[in-house]
Amino acid sequence: MQQAIGQHFTVSFEGPEEAALASKVIDSLERAYWRIGDTLGGTYPSDPITVVLYTGEQFTDITRSPSWAAGAYDGAIRVPMRGALDNEKELDRVLAHEFTHALIRSLAARGVPAWLNEGLATILESGDLRWAEQQLRQAHAPVSLGTLQASFGRLSGNQAQIAYATSAMAVRRLVEEGGGFAIANLLRDLGDGADFNAAFAHRIQRTFADFQASL
Repeated sequence: MQQAIGQHFTVSFEGPEEAALASKVIDSLERAYWRIGDTLGGTYPSDPITVVLYTGEQFTDITRSPSWAAGAYDGAIRVPMRGALDNEKELDRVLAHEFTHALIRSLAARGVPAWLNEGLATILESGDLRWAEQQLRQAHAPVSLGTLQASFGRLSGNQAQIAYATSAMAVRRLVEEGGGFAIANLLRDLGDGADFNAAFAHRIQRTFADFQASL
């Protein structure tokens, strides 16, 4: 594969026809880097991040992601190029989401519940959560964060939508209450092996049980 190298990202791609796309991917990720890092109180990854561009079939074969996945992060950002140049807004959204996962991993390689990981990545894609509000209004019953501890990859498409919506609304409340820097410090505590409930109470200034009951 060929490579395009930016200040904070290295993008691998297959052929010359994808070189322009790789350049757009770097530009998009650099914007996400500064915007998201600033939102989390000036928190940025310490090391460059690897990005790999795939065809849709390659992406499925290599990542084993569910059919509804638009990207993946497993130590590298992996993105299928499904008409990416035709919809740059969607490309920006997917890259921002996966970059957030990379940033979270740099702070905490373990101990982060899926609802916090996915919720933070979802709210930092863009500021528009109207889809999540609508999704939860249409849901037959609320979903407890306690049931969203493990990877969403096991869920069906409809289940995943509700899981992402629930997580996004919960994390938006967290950011409103504690601020981005508190969230970053919570992640650092978890990466250091702290107990989740103790770290949550310390950084958010309320118990997790109380927070969940308020949602």
